[in-house]
Amino acid sequence: MALVFERILTEGLGNLSYLIGDDASGIAAVIDPRADVDVYLDLARHHKVAVTHIFQTHVHEDFMSGAIELAVRSGSATNFMSYEGGGGRYGYEHKPLRDGDTFEFGNVVLTARHTPGHTPEHMAFLIAESKRAAHPFGVFTGGSLLINAAGRTDLLGSEQAEKLVAAQYHTLYNFYLGLDDYVLVHPTHAHGSPCGAQIGNRLSSTIGYERRFNPFLQLKSLSQFHDFALGNLPPKPTYYPRLKETNTAGPVVLGNLPRVPALPVSAFNQHVDEGKSIVIDTRMMLAFGGGHVPGALNIGALPELSIWAGWMLDADRPILLVLEDDEHLDTVIRLFVRTGFTKFTGYLTGGMKAWGNAGLPIQSLRQVSVHELRTQAMDYQIVDVRAPDEWKQGHIPNAQHLFLPELRERLGVLKKEAPVALYCDSGYRATLAASLLQQAGFTDVCNIPGSWQAWTRAGYPVDKSVSR
Repeated sequence: MALVFERILTEGLGNLSYLIGDDASGIAAVIDPRADVDVYLDLARHHKVAVTHIFQTHVHEDFMSGAIELAVRSGSATNFMSYEGGGGRYGYEHKPLRDGDTFEFGNVVLTARHTPGHTPEHMAFLIAESKRAAHPFGVFTGGSLLINAAGRTDLLGSEQAEKLVAAQYHTLYNFYLGLDDYVLVHPTHAHGSPCGAQIGNRLSSTIGYERRFNPFLQLKSLSQFHDFALGNLPPKPTYYPRLKETNTAGPVVLGNLPRVPALPVSAFNQHVDEGKSIVIDTRMMLAFGGGHVPGALNIGALPELSIWAGWMLDADRPILLVLEDDEHLDTVIRLFVRTGFTKFTGYLTGGMKAWGNAGLPIQSLRQVSVHELRTQAMDYQIVDVRAPDEWKQGHIPNAQHLFLPELRERLGVLKKEAPVALYCDSGYRATLAASLLQQAGFTDVCNIPGSWQAWTRAGYPVDKSVSR
């Protein structure tokens, strides 16, 4: 008989969740579950345990919580959520979680510790053998202590940020640095999550390693910590307030993935003409460029679809899907659900082949190589849609910076009558940006496949000036 421990990585969002329990007692807990909860039920079945406890380290803003979904689907699990500093305004059935609460799972014990800073109600969970409960061997840190980083403290606005910075400082220096060096660190937010700046790409660490190398743990005073913590933050995603509200009130229980009807070409085209739904083409950039439904936005079916759908789409507007293959439907729907998209009008059966065979209009997106762009640069308005920190590290000469989530609001700086060439790191975000420009009426738009990676590997000049 042994400890059950499974770490589940949600790629694209940079989040980790955990199944932990004891196969002798047949019970387990899930920490910070995502919305598509089948993975936890499947793992529990594999290990012959029942999920009886669901712990959330904090109210998540970066992904839709699966806590309520999992409680209903498991049939036996109880949700535990912190009241500490959170006001207890949750709109779903749960039990209060307070500092020092302990939970036994066979030979291991979890102890909840209030660790505010990333959020006021934040909890971490120490894990120890029952016979050595005072000497934990691991800690689930949620969004407080991260790998090479710490959770951002500005999510509740500037007024709360001052209090949360101080709370985060005391959490890190008084609680985490008080743990033994051998204690394993298991965070919820991992590399790629906007909930922290420059999060390391390892999935776990130790207190000793973080003590020595984590820059957030090298500062001499609260004042230094304040300036460092607030001085290098990535942009806050616009969908965060929506998901915070959803996760506080409690997401609607789906019971499974949302139903997405199969629509023949005629029905799909009718919905397109009605204009109530938004057409999202999830094929890769070159396929989309070759031909797509006029006005469609391109968000390729990679794990990062979740975050870019969150940034760029209205969750209340139903979605019409164009797929690479009809068999990819469930995979694509999971990516949407993870950031709270549950309304779908349907998907185009047979994809673009069926659309083209029906003789319906097709829009293309020109693809321009970095070599063509290099020789014809003066013919284009070159637009860099990467994040601000990427831009600062270097960009194509004569480019202007329009961060993708800000593009709709800043279209006025571009000339509609002049050709526009868009790039990002690889072309994924640039194709989304290009499709947005086409939707807005720009007629001469092109994407740069390979984008920044291709430009630098070709050895072409790099501009490091910071003006936009």
